[in-house]
Amino acid sequence: MMLIYFIWWFSVMSWTINNWLMIWYLMEVCFVMFVGVCVVGKGYSISESTMGYYLIQVIFSLVMLTFILFYMYNLGYMCSFILTLGLMVKMGMFPFHFWLILICGKLEWISFLILSTLMKLIPLILLYYLFCMSSFLFLIVSSVIFGSLMGLNNSNIQKMMGYSSMVNICWFIYSMSISLSFFLMYFTSYMVMLCWLINVLMNYNIFYVNQFKFSSLNLSTKVMIFIYGLSISGFPPFLGFLIKWLVINYFWYLGFKFLMSLMILISILAVYFYLQLFFFVMLVFSSWVKWYTMNFIKFGLLSFLFLLSYFILFVFY
Repeated sequence: MMLIYFIWWFSVMSWTINNWLMIWYLMEVCFVMFVGVCVVGKGYSISESTMGYYLIQVIFSLVMLTFILFYMYNLGYMCSFILTLGLMVKMGMFPFHFWLILICGKLEWISFLILSTLMKLIPLILLYYLFCMSSFLFLIVSSVIFGSLMGLNNSNIQKMMGYSSMVNICWFIYSMSISLSFFLMYFTSYMVMLCWLINVLMNYNIFYVNQFKFSSLNLSTKVMIFIYGLSISGFPPFLGFLIKWLVINYFWYLGFKFLMSLMILISILAVYFYLQLFFFVMLVFSSWVKWYTMNFIKFGLLSFLFLLSYFILFVFY
C-alpha cells in the first residue's frame, strides 16, 4: 500500500513541475515502484514477464534521457520525434504495445489498475508539452484501429481491457488538446469507472471469461459488470459516453469531422468487447438459459439493438 501511495503521489506531483529532467526522474521512480508492486508475493511466471518489461522500459528510458538533454540544449535534430516514440512505448500505444500484452493477464487486478491509470499520467504530461495535432493524427488513428481489432475474441479479461485502454489513451490525448482541466475530468471519470469494474472482478477473483462458468455470480452482479463495461467503452447514455461526447462536439465544430467519424465507428468495436463479455456471462455460462431458451433470443436481439442504436446515433448526428 505504501508503494501504491508513493506512485500516486509522484504521478500527481509531476503535473506541478515544468523541468523535463525532474519529470523524467519521477517517471522512473514510479516505474521502479510499480515493478515492486507487480512482483510482491508472485511466482516465477510474473517475475520472468516483469524482467522483460523492466529491460524494455530501461532501454527506452535511457534513450529518452539522452534526447531530453539534446532537446533542452538544442543539440540535435528530430528530438521531439524520438521523445514522442519513447512516450508511446511508455504508454503502450501501437506499434509499441508488445510489452503491454506481454504483462497483461499475469498481474493482480490492483497492479493492472495502476498500470492502466497512474502509470499513464507522467508520459501524458510530457506528451502534452510536445503535442501537435497534425503529427499525431496517423499515430493515434492507427492505435485506435489496432487496439479495437486485436481486442476481439480474447478470453483473457486483462488483455481485452489492455487493448481497450489503447483506445482510451487516444481519447485522452484528444481531450488534452482541449484543456488540461477537461483532460483531468476525463481521466478521473475513466479511473472511477475502471475501479468499479475491477473491484467486482477482484472480489470474485476472475481473470478469464470461462471462469464465470464456475463462479457464483447473481444476476445483479452480472448486470453490474455489463453496465460498468459499457460505461468504460463509451456506450450511451453512461458516463463514459458523456465525456467522449464533449470531445466529439469540440472537434466536430473545429472541422475534424472525418477524424471524429472514424473514431466513433472504430469505437463501436470496443463496445463489442464488453457486449461479447456480457454474452458469455449472461447466456453461455448461465444455467437459467438452458431452461428458458426464449431469453437467449431476447438477449441476442437486445445486444444487436444496442449496436444498432449506437450506429444510428452516429448517422443522425
